[in-house]
Amino acid sequence: MSLAKTSRAECERIILLLKESREKQGISKYLVAQRSGLSQQAIGYMEKGHRIPSLETVLRIAKALDVDLAEVIVK
Repeated sequence: MSLAKTSRAECERIILLLKESREKQGISKYLVAQRSGLSQQAIGYMEKGHRIPSLETVLRIAKALDVDLAEVIVK
């Protein structure tokens, strides 16, 4: 399932909130990549808004950060 039907701005907001959570926890992009099975480069592209992730990817990042995605979306 893709987030393509969700507005680009909403996708960017969700990724920005996950980035803020990552930084607040002091977790590197490298560690998120290791935990999620994604590349560090992919994490960086998403955080910079160069790539819109699929829902599966967002869930993997949230899990890697031990973050409840529902709480992120509601913010």
